[in-house]
Parts: sequence; structure tokens; C-alpha cells
Amino acid sequence: MLSQQTLTDMLSALGRGGDEGRDLAEEEAYGLFADMLDGRIPALELGAVLASLRWKNESADELAGFARALNERVPVIELPQHRPRMVVIPSYSRAGRAPNLMPLLALMLARLEVPVLVHGLVGHGARAGSIDVFERLGHAPCSSLADAQTTLNSGRCAVVPTEMLSPSLDSLIRLRDRMGNRNTAHVVAKLLDPAPLRSLRVICVADAQLLSRLHDMFLRTPERALLMRAPDDDSFADPMRRPRIQMFEHHTARTLFEAETGTPQLVNPLPQAENIEATSDCIREMLEGHRAIPQPLLNQVAACLFGSGSARDLTHAKATVSLGLAHATPHSAH
Repeated sequence: MLSQQTLTDMLSALGRGGDEGRDLAEEEAYGLFADMLDGRIPALELGAVLASLRWKNESADELAGFARALNERVPVIELPQHRPRMVVIPSYSRAGRAPNLMPLLALMLARLEVPVLVHGLVGHGARAGSIDVFERLGHAPCSSLADAQTTLNSGRCAVVPTEMLSPSLDSLIRLRDRMGNRNTAHVVAKLLDPAPLRSLRVICVADAQLLSRLHDMFLRTPERALLMRAPDDDSFADPMRRPRIQMFEHHTARTLFEAETGTPQLVNPLPQAENIEATSDCIREMLEGHRAIPQPLLNQVAACLFGSGSARDLTHAKATVSLGLAHATPHSAH
């Protein structure tokens, strides 16, 4: 637990800005976020911390410390050893310039027998987004951790409310409505990991500077993750133009797909980003084979198959995507 003087010193360091400010060391960030999650930071200081971090942006060390504090407090979801790694997909973005095709990614992976857990805000204050698309496709949020475990074991995609994994993180994210802006909790939520060393986190961000800081952070950790730039900060590849997709593990980075260049082309126009019903129908048509799936999404599925250990290499993953989806039986029909 931080002393009041230590907290004051941290606020002074974070809030000065310019050449006088400084980033927190990883251990400092760990202690600060642990106290934030455990409710030990008074409301005035909490607001000041969140505003200061948003103003200066989180460093790689700070993100590493915040993520460690969070994941020590997240319940572990167990998977049988013979199954691939669980693909963990965060969903915290509102509608942007592209329709939210993240549910398509998650459901394609589930069809290919990869455990998939999606987490995001559910209920009061949650903005329309991928959770609503999942519900229209027959995948309602899980009602308990036991329900999530059963859902995963049955081969279905588990949609899990943030509150179920970390009530305190859920509360911090929802401060957006009172503060008027996103805060650090929104970024740290992307790093949530309910299956340490047995997961593949799929992390996409729209901001190039945040992407760079996350890149540096993952080079310091042993966990496995995919990182890429996305159109709207949610975890799916730009359907118009594939971003560079990198995989991190054991302090190293490997590029699985290079970014596409040139003028983007899409044969079948996608629905408007804010149209949840049309997006749901579009994904349903793609899953049923009545509409072409954008190639960048297929490449992202292949990257997830390889990263989860479901495919022995990237060539095998690509072949599985091209052959497997055509023959897989939709789990939603069960």
C-alpha cells in the first residue's frame, strides 16, 4: 500500500509535464495500479492520476506494471493441456469508421476448435458494439465464470463481462462517463489475461504511438501476444488493408504478416459502422458462406491459429483457414 507522501510524489512526477515530469518505474506503476484496483486511492487523487496519465501517455514500464497488478487479481480460467492456447480478445471500442468484425474473427476461431474468450463492458453505460453483435448472433454474455468455463469446454466462444473478471477494472473504465474521456484502465484492459502463459492475447490499437509503447512493453515480457494497428481500436484487422501483424513471446518479436500497401480494395461493400443489425447480418452471411470474408481477416485468423498452437507453422495455419472454414459446422447451431 502506498503512503500518502509516496502518492503525492507520484502525482507530482506525473503531472508536471514537459522536461520536469517523469515516467514511473515498473514497480512504482505496479504499486499504484494495485492500490487503484483495491480501492485504496481517494477519489480526488484517483481522478488526478487518471487525468495525468492520459495527458502524458503511459510508458512501456508503466504499462507492464499496470498489467502485472491487474492480472494478479484476475481469476484464472483453466483449459485442458491438450487444447490450444486460449485466444483472449478485448472489446472496449465504440463504433468507428469500420463495422465491427471482431465477432467474425472470434467465431471463425471457435469453429476451428480454438478456445476463444472475449471480454468487454456489459450492461448499464456500455456503448453499442461487438457485445451487441454477439448477442444478435446467439452468443449472449456468460452469467458466471463457471458458465464461461462450460462454454469454452463445449467449443463455443465465451463472451465474458469485464465485471466478472475484475469488478474494480470495470469501475475504472466506466469513469469515462463522469470524466468525459477514456483513461488508463481502457488501455490496461487490453492486457487482461485470465490464462497466464496459456493464452494468446490479440491486441489492436488505432494510435501509432500507443502501438510503439506496447511493442516495447511486450519485448520485456515472456507472455505470447499478437499486436497490430486497427481502424477503430478494437481487435480486428482493417478489412480494407491488412496491417502488420507481429507475435511476441519470450522477449522477442516476429512479424507474421507485413502491412499491405497501395489502394485498398473491397469487392463487397461493408455495412455502416454504427449499424449493429446490418453488421450482424453481414457476419452471419460470411459465416454461412454467402458473402466473401475480407482477406485481412483470414490472415488474422491464420495468425491466431499459429499463435495459439493450433497450427504447427504459418503455412499450416493458412491452409487450415482456406480448407477448414468451408467444412466446419457452426457451433451456434448446437
